[in-house]
Amino acid sequence: MLCRRGWLTLAAFSLPLVLAAVSRRDAMAAKGITLDEAIARALKVAPSLESAAAQTDLNRGRIEEARAPLFPWISGNGEYYQPSGYDKTISNGGLTQGQFALTYTAFDGGRRSALLRAARYAAQAATLGLKAAQAQVVFDTTVAYFDLLRESETQAELATSAGRLAKYVNIVEALQRSGRAIANDVLTLRVTRDAAELSLAAGRQAQAQASILLGSMIGDFGDTSLVVAEVSGLPPPPTGDFARTPAYQAAVRQLQAAKLAVDAARAERVPNLNLTLTTGWQGVNPPKTFGHHFGASYDGAVAVPIFQGGLVRSHIDQALAGERAALAQQGQIELQVKRDLAAVNVRYQGALDQLAILHHSQQSASDAFALDWTRFLGGGNVTILEVTNAYQQAENLRVARYDQEFNARQAAAQARMILGLLQ
Repeated sequence: MLCRRGWLTLAAFSLPLVLAAVSRRDAMAAKGITLDEAIARALKVAPSLESAAAQTDLNRGRIEEARAPLFPWISGNGEYYQPSGYDKTISNGGLTQGQFALTYTAFDGGRRSALLRAARYAAQAATLGLKAAQAQVVFDTTVAYFDLLRESETQAELATSAGRLAKYVNIVEALQRSGRAIANDVLTLRVTRDAAELSLAAGRQAQAQASILLGSMIGDFGDTSLVVAEVSGLPPPPTGDFARTPAYQAAVRQLQAAKLAVDAARAERVPNLNLTLTTGWQGVNPPKTFGHHFGASYDGAVAVPIFQGGLVRSHIDQALAGERAALAQQGQIELQVKRDLAAVNVRYQGALDQLAILHHSQQSASDAFALDWTRFLGGGNVTILEVTNAYQQAENLRVARYDQEFNARQAAAQARMILGLLQ
């Protein structure tokens, strides 16, 4: 009798393990999308990158706009004017001209160069914004990938658990038929199996939703059957100086641009010197003008601002306010980056600590269940309720491991996003 019960116990533990090994082998045989492939596809279809790239192009265009006043301007003009109703003594008989004019601002107190440098800093900030947008896409895709991996592993574990419980129900039903178990034992174990099947159904739904989320990021909208490749090990959280993060570097460049905007506003008080050279024809009647009156002229003009009703003062005040806002923004981003990096490291370390606890506690829970199950099969002083409680504790610890692995991977991915790392 003891020998037979021993074989039943061995079969109860061996068969589910064999089935689980076969299931995992089949899952590994199916080629799934890798994380690098998912990220590459997400970077191609993410709308946020198009917006960030457009902003970068816009700021490059503003650099060209700010650089243009540093060069001479060449323009052409033509005019024929005939005031036939006026006295020729006054109107000089009319005006005919066709000219090319070159105008150059020789001195403006450094206003143009300040605006150009400010535009360059703004363009650099926009480029960093594109890098930050790429890092955000990588982070979102990575989290969605690992979420699908977690749901897939959880669903596989729940399927194994449901199959294992179905075998246990068959064993207890056989024990009931032989008179070594009562109907309540069978009902209790069936309830546990039904609860496992309900969790399995919920797990399938969660897996499908995670597949849809990842699919929407890589261009496979509505795909509920995505398979991700298995990932071994946990990535270490990347380390780096907060001052090298894209957000902080962009804030630094925005502050530099704001300071240069102050310089440009103050330069509005400085006199401007403009030089103009012209060449072409100018006269009265068109035939005579274009036949004989080809000439040139030069002009130098100094404009001294005296009173504009407070316009220049208002420009300076606005620029100073923008500088203070940029300085405050830089300080806020510094605090936020430092806080986020510290929080990420705490979450990552917390996940590692819980994984270490789960490692030895799961083994203890599995041993406790195995002992209770063996005692129940051997007719020992243990109830089926105690057996199912021990089983559920062991199963919960198995599933909790996937959650903590996801937390560690998510924390590492967030640290990479904060630091602007794409790989």
